[in-house]
Amino acid sequence: MRLTDYQSELRDVLGAAAEGNGGLLQVTGGPGVGKTTLLGSLKERAAASGAVCLTASGFADDTAIPFNIVEQLIRSSTATDALEVVARWRTAGERYAEAEHDLLRSLVREISDVLHRIAGGRQLILAVDDAEHADYPSLMCLLHIARHASGTRTLVVMTSGQTHHLCTRMHSFHHLYKIDIGTLPESGVERLLERYGDADLAGRIHSSCYAISGGNPRLVKALLRDHLKAARSGAGAEVTVGAEFQEAYRLSLLCHQTLLQVAQALAVLGPYGSPRRVATLLECGAERVSRAMDLLNSAGLLRDGRFRHPAARSVALETLAAEDRARLSAKAAELLYAEGADPIAVAELLVTADKTPDQKGVAVLWQAAQKNLDEGCTEEAIASLRLAERADLSRREHMDILMALVGALWSSNPAAAEPELERLLAAIRAESPADIPEPYQCFLLFMVLWFGRYADADETFKWSSGCDDTDTASSMAALRVTRQWVTFLKPTLIHDFPGQDVPDGEVDGLWAANLEHGLQLSVDELGMEIGHLQDPRQMADFSPDAMHLLSPSNHFWFAYAYACRIVWALAARGESEAADRLCGALYTAADKLNMKTPCAVALSMRAYIRCRHGDFTTAIDLAGAALRSIPPRGWGVAIGLPLSVLVAAHTAVGRLEEAQRYVNYWVPKEMFDSVVGLEYLRSRGQYCLATNRPYAALNDFMASGMLIDQWPVDFGDLAPWRVDAAEAYLRVHEPAEAKRLALEELKLSPDRPLSTRGRALRVLAMAEDPDKRRLLLYQSAKCLREQGDRYELARTLAELSQDYLSTGETQQARTTWHEAQKLMDECGMSAQHESRRELVVEGVESVGSPQPLKDAGDSGHAEDDTPGTAAESAEQPVLSEAEWRVATLAASGMTNRQIAKSLYITVSTVEQHLTRIYRKLSVGNRQELSRRLWLLIGATGASSG
Repeated sequence: MRLTDYQSELRDVLGAAAEGNGGLLQVTGGPGVGKTTLLGSLKERAAASGAVCLTASGFADDTAIPFNIVEQLIRSSTATDALEVVARWRTAGERYAEAEHDLLRSLVREISDVLHRIAGGRQLILAVDDAEHADYPSLMCLLHIARHASGTRTLVVMTSGQTHHLCTRMHSFHHLYKIDIGTLPESGVERLLERYGDADLAGRIHSSCYAISGGNPRLVKALLRDHLKAARSGAGAEVTVGAEFQEAYRLSLLCHQTLLQVAQALAVLGPYGSPRRVATLLECGAERVSRAMDLLNSAGLLRDGRFRHPAARSVALETLAAEDRARLSAKAAELLYAEGADPIAVAELLVTADKTPDQKGVAVLWQAAQKNLDEGCTEEAIASLRLAERADLSRREHMDILMALVGALWSSNPAAAEPELERLLAAIRAESPADIPEPYQCFLLFMVLWFGRYADADETFKWSSGCDDTDTASSMAALRVTRQWVTFLKPTLIHDFPGQDVPDGEVDGLWAANLEHGLQLSVDELGMEIGHLQDPRQMADFSPDAMHLLSPSNHFWFAYAYACRIVWALAARGESEAADRLCGALYTAADKLNMKTPCAVALSMRAYIRCRHGDFTTAIDLAGAALRSIPPRGWGVAIGLPLSVLVAAHTAVGRLEEAQRYVNYWVPKEMFDSVVGLEYLRSRGQYCLATNRPYAALNDFMASGMLIDQWPVDFGDLAPWRVDAAEAYLRVHEPAEAKRLALEELKLSPDRPLSTRGRALRVLAMAEDPDKRRLLLYQSAKCLREQGDRYELARTLAELSQDYLSTGETQQARTTWHEAQKLMDECGMSAQHESRRELVVEGVESVGSPQPLKDAGDSGHAEDDTPGTAAESAEQPVLSEAEWRVATLAASGMTNRQIAKSLYITVSTVEQHLTRIYRKLSVGNRQELSRRLWLLIGATGASSG
């Protein structure tokens, strides 16, 4: 029924009462559905007709005050002299007991006379809102007046949310009128929105408003106000549930104590709310709770006993004092535990109650934490583990919970895990660490290495290496996987590591098979990529306890660690595509479990692979996202991985200020004892080269070599320091040392990726005599093309282009340079990036993309050529073939006599050519000539020859 229909009914009732058919009007409806609006209309109509309308409101806290409602009715009139008798009535009412009916009847008749005297012969309307909260004497008085109103113009109006409070006393009424105000239908919500908004807006949001508000007009208006505020701030088209809605919902509950208590209990119980459970929680009758829930449903505050929106439940919880919520939560936890409810639901209530749990509570909290971790609810799991850790536990239980807590914190925010790790280590040291299970010792070793706590690592390593029980499949599996982390986080610990004599083939076959369980990857994506056939018989000795280690809620990193090792191996062998795909699978597996740290590691490794492949734009995006995902302190020694990518990629694309920002990041000194430290030194060295600090770069590259020499594992394929150092030696004009290092690297090249061999060949070419250079550059380009390394190929092609130019082969120089430019563009390098020339010649400025070069034509017409214009002109200067040869040789540093001997012409002819060349190109010396020629070589179009 629409609100206008209620107004029509009200008009009819008032008309009947005005004609002498007075009586009782009962208005029922839940909070916020329009009772207040109806009473407002009643007062307006009464004033317009000259009737006397006295009003009052019932409050749950005032039901014990005798004649409270009657006093409000009198105060709402102008007859203030009648208040003198209220005190006497109240004093009499306080002495009243239900057995003393004669006294009450006497008071009721006197009060009735006073109220009619106030009317002064005019129509009398007594309107009481929320009459279910009226005090008993006032209610008896009102019912007495209503019962004797037949044949008079007196009308008693009572509004209430629950009719059962009054209906038992409403008998023997000659005129009883009823108006039941319900919620608005969806079409009514749309009309209400049109009235206060506009038709277009109402058409868009009325369905959502109806679903959230249940048709409660007060809530609909509040939602509209929230939506309009959000629209002004640029929010989307969806309905916004904001402060207005929350306040309206709060007011709807606060006015009705019973409804508020039921809503609070339902909010505490969450999805387990039911009339029976609420009644148990509130220690009241189930029938009373059912009636309250029916009213909440009818008012749109609930839907089938459930909150329509999470914000509504939050409001109900906020109305609870902290101690009341804790008390109800503890009680609800006991109730749900007794009924065998989901451990997660019970644990949530226990955490809210914040009481030290007993053994049953610890068991529930542990189960809930494991289940939450499996479902990616890390924060909830951490809360359960923290509460369980406060209980009176055995040493093993305490260690289990602390281990799980450290692991969960590490996966979410490693910075928060380190203090708990310190507590765990202290607890282990307090008693003999020898009985700690091998997987737990390996877990501890990984954690202390991650944070660079090498003193603790040495101690933990002794625990692991001193353990006699390493023959079980689970122990061997834990040791094998831990070796992968140790290899990268502190390679020096690999000496005398247990299980190092296990053949690599067995390790790879075993764990590649089990990664299928841990990471949901197929054998084709894992095992076949790394070249190991999977033997199902290897699983025979792998105990269920070992498989338990691969459960997401336990040691996720046991599976994750080996997958990371495979990624590094693939990247080192140059199999970028397979490594990149595996990184994507690693990220997906971690993201499903909402594990931020493994996700960040996967992003960093993928960024590293993309950077090696020359995709610098993607590498910067991935590494930046990884670095931002967890606090810098939480990265521990692994922070070098994203930082090295960001420094190297920004340096490669010419954003040296950005690269410097990441070079200036604080890093722990322990990082330089890890493999990620190698990558960081290498990227920092590349940055130093780009900023013209070759000796600083050389120090970083040589430091990498010294570290690798100290380690029992060969990482030369990951950090080819010899090639890096050789390039630095070229920059400090020591070609002999550069040649020596390049040749050393080439001796290792059968076991190195083609990209490393290609780089070594290019460096060797630059250190060799010019007549040997081109063949070496050809070989370098071939290796890099096969590897697909676009960035390094671009560098080689740029060198080859210069070699062509030095011999006057301008067409080949132009073609080769264009290919190099294209590769640089694919790598995300800016067209104005200075290193596009500095890849070849230090100190030469970059140029933009010049205009096409015209054909030079016949050399016999050289004398007729007009002088050249500036580089920025639309017309490019034209050099003859002979002039091109002389110009390129002069730009390469030859003297006039050397040029004459090389071209079999006279020195005078060389001087004449150079005079015309300087005039055409508008240059004054050979340095400017070199710069100008490179601008022309970068042009498109045919060469002069």
